Formats: sequence, structure tokens, C-alpha cells
Amino acid sequence: MKRISPKAIKLWRIREYINAGIWLIIGAAIGIASIFLDFIPWWIFLIPVAIVIYIIIVHAWIIPKLRYKYFRYQVLEDEIRIHSGIWFKSEAAVPLYRVQNIDTTVGPIMKRMNLKGISLQTSAEKLFIPELETDKADQLRHDIRELINKNVNELQNEGTI
Repeated sequence: MKRISPKAIKLWRIREYINAGIWLIIGAAIGIASIFLDFIPWWIFLIPVAIVIYIIIVHAWIIPKLRYKYFRYQVLEDEIRIHSGIWFKSEAAVPLYRVQNIDTTVGPIMKRMNLKGISLQTSAEKLFIPELETDKADQLRHDIRELINKNVNELQNEGTI
């Protein structure tokens, strides 16, 4: 089983810091509003501040390490396996002949960090392999396409399709 890029931890932390920053702005706005508006209690701004502290401690420091530790993927000759989950483990195995679409995703922060994600679509479900190095993601996408073409050709020759 292979791992995703270790840069994923940093990326997930950056995303959570952005989320915490938004909550901090909300808390500041509520605090300022409580100064000027008498009907808003002064302590109400503590709720977004508590959310910020929770996001920084749990979602930015603990969960990214665990997510990285427990995410694995493997591309075999006839199927793709993905193991994920921190508290609730999930294992997905999809036959390659069922894959209908392969997409890569990249956001502005991912692009700056040289990362891509691969999304595999079947008729019933969508699998996602997040945060791979760009060249590794492109190679993996190419390899999966080659395996799909090979498997479809074998199934056509056997007469099962």
C-alpha cells in the first residue's frame, strides 16, 4: 500500500488555519457589535473564539497527522484499493473496468505546493486519492488508464463485454 505526499499534512493545516481565521473574524465582528449594540451580550463573542481554539487544536494539529497515517491506496492489475478513516475505517476496492472517469483536482494552494488529487468516478461511487505529488499523480493517472484499457481489451477478447 502506498501513501500520499507528506506535504498533505501542511496543506490540510493551511486549510484549517484559513477556516479558523474566518471564525476569528466572525468573533471580532460580534465583539465589536456587542460594544455598540446593547442587546448583544458581551460574552457572545467567546463562542467563535472557542471554535477557533478547537479548530486549531483538533483539526489543524491532531487530525491531519492521523489522516495521513491511516490513508493508503494501491493500484493492482484489476482493481484499486483505498484504505482511509481515523476512527471509522473504510476500505474501498473498485474493479478497474467499472471506472468511467478519471479527473485530477488542483487548487491554488495545492498548485503552489506541487500537489494534485485524483478522482475516480464509477456509476455508483466516487473515489478520491488526495494530495499526491504532481508528477506522481500524472503518472498514476496514466497507469490507471493503461490498466483500464488493458482490462477492457481482455474482457472484449473473452467475450464478456
